[in-house]
Amino acid sequence: MTQARPPRPLSTIALLLGVSLLAGCTQFPELDRTITPALEAAPYPDLVPIDPLLAKATAGRIDPARTEAALTGRAANLEARAARVSRTSAQSASAARVARLRARAAELQRARQAAEDSESAE
Repeated sequence: MTQARPPRPLSTIALLLGVSLLAGCTQFPELDRTITPALEAAPYPDLVPIDPLLAKATAGRIDPARTEAALTGRAANLEARAARVSRTSAQSASAARVARLRARAAELQRARQAAEDSESAE
């Protein structure tokens, strides 16, 4: 089995040059007639001062200081609410779990006592 040789740099350059020459011979679209005669005859737009435009553009912008203050306050409220919810649910969940574990422990003690009693009776 013969191993394929890597392409020579000169042949790669010749291939790229040939593809580039072929791409250079393509037809360009006619860009001169993309504008309609009505657009060519239209008057130039009026020039307006830029200050009112800039004022309108900045009026709708978000104020970083106000936004940060609002988000910080909301985050603090949500964290406090989450702490209250987790504290009460964790306490009730842990109390319920403790009660279940105590009931299971009592059940196991009764079962062990019953097993010991049946062994001693035999």
